[in-house]
Amino acid sequence: MSQEVGGLKGFFQRAGKSMSEAKVVAKDWSWWLAGYGAKAGIFLASTSMVVLMPLIFEINREVMMIDAERTQVKELRNQGHSDRQLQEMGFLELSLHTPAVAKAS
Repeated sequence: MSQEVGGLKGFFQRAGKSMSEAKVVAKDWSWWLAGYGAKAGIFLASTSMVVLMPLIFEINREVMMIDAERTQVKELRNQGHSDRQLQEMGFLELSLHTPAVAKAS
C-alpha cells in the first residue's frame, strides 16, 4: 500500500516526477520536430534548385538578349533606319523604346 506524502515534501516529489515526464515528452517532440524540419528544408532546397534556378538563368539570358538587341538597334539607328523599319526587321518593342517606368527622371 503506497501512501502519497502530503505537504511540501509531497509537492516537490510530485513536481520532480512531473518534470521528469515532461523532459521525456519534450525530448521526443523535439526529435520529431527536428526530423520534420529537416525534411521540409530538403524539400524546399531541392524544389528551389529544380524550379527557381532555371528561372533565374532564363531571366538573366533574356536580359542579355535584350541588351544585345538594343546595341544592334542603336547601330542601325546610327545608319539611318527608322523605328518602323526596325519593327519590320523583327526587333522587340522593348529593344526599340525604353519603358516609361524605367526612364530616369
